[in-house]
Amino acid sequence: MLQHQPQSFPRRHSSRPPFAHIVCAVDEGDETAAAIEQAIAVAGDDSRVVFLASWYGAGSAERAVASEQRARQVVAGAVARARAAGVQAEHQLVHAPRLSEALLSRTAMHDLVVVGAPAHGRATGIVLGQAATLVVHHCTIPVLVARERPLSAGVVVATRARPADRAALTAGTHLAARLGSELTVLHTEADDDERRRPELHAELVNARALLGRDLDYVQPTGPAAQAIVEEAEVAAAGLVVLGSRRRRGVSAIASVSERVAHLAPCSVLIMR
Repeated sequence: MLQHQPQSFPRRHSSRPPFAHIVCAVDEGDETAAAIEQAIAVAGDDSRVVFLASWYGAGSAERAVASEQRARQVVAGAVARARAAGVQAEHQLVHAPRLSEALLSRTAMHDLVVVGAPAHGRATGIVLGQAATLVVHHCTIPVLVARERPLSAGVVVATRARPADRAALTAGTHLAARLGSELTVLHTEADDDERRRPELHAELVNARALLGRDLDYVQPTGPAAQAIVEEAEVAAAGLVVLGSRRRRGVSAIASVSERVAHLAPCSVLIMR
């Protein structure tokens, strides 16, 4: 079993936001409020948030006009809320039958997608074409699945102590530092843990230096997705951050990141 002993660390506190260009999906659903608030919370002084909505009116000009008007009202409200909080914001309206299609078509120029949490399980969300479910599965850039609990309640970062997980730990640490949140690093066990000891040590040293204070470290046993969700519940965290290998097809059934995104009691940030 991998063990880690806390050590002294230099104070290198950072308030720099990890995401400069953010796109946030908005619609008339109940989950939109959390997405708007957390896009604002993640944004820093030099970040820009684009609030995106889709409209569609198949077979009727009147329906199209009404749909566009509703979408415009939603994004206008989001932009006003962001600007009142001191965040640079603008909006985009996209003609598309599904919000997920509109969102996925606009990710190339952004660093982060924010979307409200799915109302159903993963399988049902795929069948219904829910935006959060489809974006988590298909998006090639980081995705924040937003739930009501504030991010400042605490941040849990999951790592397998592989170099690919450094992006998740760095982003989670940046956010914890800016929000003044407690940071918990959760290491999920694997057969080659001993070989990965140097990487874990480097990750924790870097996180402490970036945070400017100490952090909590836990190493639970059992399936990774279950362990991450349980730690989020125990810690009453506001955010879970983890990496993703972007599995496709049948192998995606075992995706830890997608399972956590649907099961966690708080927001989930998936780094690519």
